[in-house]
Amino acid sequence: MRHWFVSLAVVFAAAGVAAADEKAEAIVKKGIEAHGGADNLNKYKAAKFTMKGDLSVLGMNLDFTGDIAYSLPDRFRLNMTMDVMGMKMVIHQVVKGDKVKNSVKVGDTVVPADSDKEKEELKAAAAFQEAEQLTPLLDPKKFEIKAADDEDVDGKKAAVIVAKAKAVDKEMKICFDKTTGLIVKTAHKGLGPGEGGQPAEVYEESYPSEYKKVNGLQMPTKVVINHDGKKFMTMTASDIEILEKLDDKEFTVDD
Repeated sequence: MRHWFVSLAVVFAAAGVAAADEKAEAIVKKGIEAHGGADNLNKYKAAKFTMKGDLSVLGMNLDFTGDIAYSLPDRFRLNMTMDVMGMKMVIHQVVKGDKVKNSVKVGDTVVPADSDKEKEELKAAAAFQEAEQLTPLLDPKKFEIKAADDEDVDGKKAAVIVAKAKAVDKEMKICFDKTTGLIVKTAHKGLGPGEGGQPAEVYEESYPSEYKKVNGLQMPTKVVINHDGKKFMTMTASDIEILEKLDDKEFTVDD
């Protein structure tokens, strides 16, 4: 008799997991339609844009300019330039499959920035970029998704899923506005500048907004990023190009 009850409990538990997965899938499918539809999202897997904004680090508020490019599933590039106490700081990051390049230069000085943790963080950024394309979330070979409790985001109800990227074994929470279906928040554990500028684990929350339709896809033109509940960065995007693909020359990684 006891074995019967145990078996029944397992069945109900499995049913609960299946229901949660079905709910997550429904949330993602609504998001896919809101962001432009599966056909468009699957067609346009690359993008590039320029950016500007400000960030708070080591007690300083810094303005920056730069650009970002990506080509799914595993190509990502970021360039960022800012003035730090009268010196020009240039950050160059590239992910090309398993190859990663992370370069930081302040004035004429090259700052070491190629630790294993930083390389893994950049690989995770590429995986999370693919997650935000939404259609890959429905591929069980790439992501495991489950529904979570609804949240309030900027005073509005949001449906929530947790996506685990199998390529990097990391989780990301994605919140969708329950009315529009658009992504209004993402969150994950990652690296940020700690004391003395050394990388430290933070809880990063990103709030995309001011969506603009480009090639049939809804793209956020503003993103606010918090680290451990405190404002870290505000970024606005312009000159957005949504493309079917990008030349691999855009993602050169020096050996």
